[in-house]
Amino acid sequence: MTFAPKILLGLFLLAGMSLQVSRAEISELQVKSAYVFNFIKFVEWPARAFKTGDKLRLCVIGDDELLASLASVNGRKVGAYELQVMHADNSAAWKTCHVLYIGEREQRRLVPVIKSLGTAPVLTISDIQGFAERGGAIGLLNRNGRMLFEVNLASTRKAGLRLSSQMLNLAANIFGK
Repeated sequence: MTFAPKILLGLFLLAGMSLQVSRAEISELQVKSAYVFNFIKFVEWPARAFKTGDKLRLCVIGDDELLASLASVNGRKVGAYELQVMHADNSAAWKTCHVLYIGEREQRRLVPVIKSLGTAPVLTISDIQGFAERGGAIGLLNRNGRMLFEVNLASTRKAGLRLSSQMLNLAANIFGK
């Protein structure tokens, strides 16, 4: 087994999702969902990001299929918080999210979405090409059938987020060091 499938297997096991042995049976959507869910486990939000009784809000815009796929982890515990998967359709809602996944359908609004967040403690994730280079926190890449990710440390610092060194060690590229 090569390095990438071992990482994928580890991510699925950490997520508690069922995994069929054959890599061909795992859809890109399932892999993307597992990555998004597992990224959350390796991020530390500032204390100001949560109020007593808050849920960890994972918001999705521009990708209804991913939103439906992530519904399977809605209500699961991530650290001390219950995960709430939801759609968020405007800048006021985006700022209440802890994680904002921006799908390809939102490519034309990418820069305004990121700018509207300012210094809000929101982890942004997307599969839009060049996402991390353009100011997003974590960009997903599909290279030759392998899912990889890039990180923009300047963006995560601006949001007051800390990423685990374990996660950074797995990143294909790190921008904004």
